[in-house]
Amino acid sequence: MEKLDLNSELLKPMKDQLEVILNRLMLIVSEENKEAEITLKIELDKSVERKIEDGEVTNRWVEPRITFQIGEKIKETKNTIKGSVGEDYELKIDKDTNILYIEKINEQTSMFDEADEEDEE
Repeated sequence: MEKLDLNSELLKPMKDQLEVILNRLMLIVSEENKEAEITLKIELDKSVERKIEDGEVTNRWVEPRITFQIGEKIKETKNTIKGSVGEDYELKIDKDTNILYIEKINEQTSMFDEADEEDEE
């Protein structure tokens, strides 16, 4: 029996891959003056397994199900724009058609807006 950690036999394949990627990207970073990023996603689950002999369950155990995904990215120039929208709007759903609408809350119209609407007619 061993403790579940990054040095355990169970996680050795994941650790080995992570070390290979880490070393490869560090070499690129140091030689090409670039930045790199590694992302590690681990999903945990379990499975109840049984040993059946002569039609009877003779043993039951819980097996860990650990899946992993390692992503690597060499960063180039990156621009990011962030924002938030939706404030002062209300969501409305037409119950007959299930179409979603938005409506400005407390929208104020000016005299100029009304004059523009009359000119359009």
